[in-house]
Amino acid sequence: RWLKLFWLKTFRQAIRCSLIESLVSAPPTVIRMSAARRSTMGLVLAACAAVWVLSPAFAGLSASAPSVRGARTARAAGQIYEVMVTNPSVGARTRLNINGETTVDEIITKSRREMDFEMTFLDGDWYLYDIKDETKPLSGKMSQYDLRPWGPEGMELHLLYQPKV
Repeated sequence: RWLKLFWLKTFRQAIRCSLIESLVSAPPTVIRMSAARRSTMGLVLAACAAVWVLSPAFAGLSASAPSVRGARTARAAGQIYEVMVTNPSVGARTRLNINGETTVDEIITKSRREMDFEMTFLDGDWYLYDIKDETKPLSGKMSQYDLRPWGPEGMELHLLYQPKV
């Protein structure tokens, strides 16, 4: 980012210096012709530089290699769903990308890692619930539950630590 800004600043200074030199040394007719030619070329170069500098700022634009890799990964894994996992007792939240073959134990492990609950004395006794029904913990593969794409009606899960006493 700083390299782009440095280049842009240097480019502007070069245009100003060359324009001032041409105005001082050239006759008036040449000044009008070269100024018109320079202003058009300068505008084109400035527009290209602005697009180059601002291109990462636009949403949805990314390098082609990661998007191709992402598409291959999605095809290989089947349908990808995003679930929100929340630990309501501390308010910690994380988003996970899963597919139908992802198990509840994998979600618990990934969520604990993301929420920094990896202490060994907390192993076991973690349960995952759908927020619509917190009476029975989820188990097995996620394909048996109502997986839906993330959105207002997306799937949110609660991760609870319930030690056996």
